[in-house]
Amino acid sequence: MYRWFSLKLFSVLIVFFSCIIFTHVHADTVICTIGGVCSASPETVSVSAIVGTLPSVDEGTGGGVYQSGVRFSGFAYPNAVVTVQKINGSSIGVIADTNGSFSVVVPETDWQLFTLFATDVFGRKSTLLNFPTVLYSGYLTDISGIRFAPTITTDKISVKKGDFITIEGSSLPNKNILLTFDGPENREFSLEADSLGVYNVTIPAIFVEGEYAVRTQYPLDTRTSKAVRISVGTASILRVEATTNIPGDCNVDQKVTLVDFSVLAYWYGKPNPPKCVDVNSDNIVNLIDFSIVAFYWNG
Repeated sequence: MYRWFSLKLFSVLIVFFSCIIFTHVHADTVICTIGGVCSASPETVSVSAIVGTLPSVDEGTGGGVYQSGVRFSGFAYPNAVVTVQKINGSSIGVIADTNGSFSVVVPETDWQLFTLFATDVFGRKSTLLNFPTVLYSGYLTDISGIRFAPTITTDKISVKKGDFITIEGSSLPNKNILLTFDGPENREFSLEADSLGVYNVTIPAIFVEGEYAVRTQYPLDTRTSKAVRISVGTASILRVEATTNIPGDCNVDQKVTLVDFSVLAYWYGKPNPPKCVDVNSDNIVNLIDFSIVAFYWNG
């Protein structure tokens, strides 16, 4: 009994000091490895380990040991779905609050590569954030301070020079956004999201003709949105809304899941909903749409 207690105490001390050694603060970049070096950013991800915050598991001896796991927390967009995916493809989703704040706990026992992304209420996805993480038995690894870059889309895939193009997306509420065009010439614009975390700007495409990558980001942040490709030339072509054979599949992944349901719930009773949630095309989301989407639910 004494020997068992000594070994147990020794193992706990080893885990405790290991957690101290491997507890760091890193910049929140696309890939941030515990113990590694990440690019500078005004937003930081804090990594720490805490004992006893997950339920214990009975080992059959009348006692128990605490499970290990990881808690991810930070900010996405209001009412966005934040998805945590493991390397084996399994995932856990959580809905952010009206300020964009989220927190999700994922039980795990060993090394794991976690991939996080956020989907806004319009079905637009963020860039991916990858966290290779070493977990310690009986400890909850806390990864906090995560912030996703804004989402983005444009109303056109090609715009006639001098015509107007609209860029919109989601971010944290009331935040300043930097909009950049990278191509034959580079342009920058400053704008601000509204209280619901939505930004929208229409500008004349008075650029040199050619192909451009359009991105948004928070000022001074190293992380950017996905790049949307457009061309400036002799014709304007609207960006055709993605279609799918499955009603309610807003993110076009051939499944109707929590992500799609959150988009449906957001647009309930509101005017001018996206086609993917207004599945019977009556220009309003109501119980009829919910019942149709529920029929196709496979998440």
